[in-house]
Amino acid sequence: MTETFEQYTARMLALAGDDEPLGVLAGTPARIGALIAGRSAADLQWTPEPGRWSITEIVVHLADAEIVFAYRARMILAAPGTPIQAFDQTAFVRSQRAASSDAFESLSLFGAVRRGTLGFLRGLTDEERDRFGVHSERGNESIRRMERLYAGHDRNHLAQIERLAASREPVRREDAFAPAPPKPPIEPAALDRLDVRAGTIRAAVPVPAADRLALLTVTFGDRERTIVAGIRTERPSLDAIVGRQALFVVNLPPKTIRGHVSEGMLFDIGFADGLRPAFAVPEWPVPDGVRAG
Repeated sequence: MTETFEQYTARMLALAGDDEPLGVLAGTPARIGALIAGRSAADLQWTPEPGRWSITEIVVHLADAEIVFAYRARMILAAPGTPIQAFDQTAFVRSQRAASSDAFESLSLFGAVRRGTLGFLRGLTDEERDRFGVHSERGNESIRRMERLYAGHDRNHLAQIERLAASREPVRREDAFAPAPPKPPIEPAALDRLDVRAGTIRAAVPVPAADRLALLTVTFGDRERTIVAGIRTERPSLDAIVGRQALFVVNLPPKTIRGHVSEGMLFDIGFADGLRPAFAVPEWPVPDGVRAG
């Protein structure tokens, strides 16, 4: 049964409740990350019936909606009373071939835009938060009201993700994440011997006859290095990582792997805990070659 605009708005506001909306918005990306950790691409792209979104499609939609929210709020702040154009969320998702896309890439985009949105919203005065635009379907909507609508929108889709995940096989106990105990203490001087630097991936190609391996060309400012990394299994497209900045260990002895010289090691997060490895990245772009530590 299709909701009216009024029914949809009322349902989203009810889901938001009386909780502080920015607090709700701040917690959503990490909650999704916890729900999809350890899940295969097949699980994330599974849908119970034609026409129903998968977890992957929901995450794509959340990223789309966040970009729209960020734009609308800025337009309202700069030009109160501005028209707010509606968008067809299903067409957005379908046009991006979201059903076969990478949920983790979309979550990364969602989290990055959400952080920017929250920084913007936290800087508004009460008067600025009460400025409104005119939605083509729902009428006047202030930035303050949009905050609550998006908090309810987050909770609505989080519940959908939870239901979809529960419909699949549970993550195996050995694959479920639990923080590992700390390693034994070491002397601070031991860290000084490890040279970890930020570098930008300029090219990434498969290593022939090796399902997991990719050959990365990485610039460290004053030099380029080739680094072999076992990242292909969890990344359907190597093109998505070209231009990404990440951390690399650069003072390991060169090693020949499947005929290619590897001059360092990608420093990632999650592999040791049985999760899909994520790049360790600077909080904002830094000059290539900058040292960590």
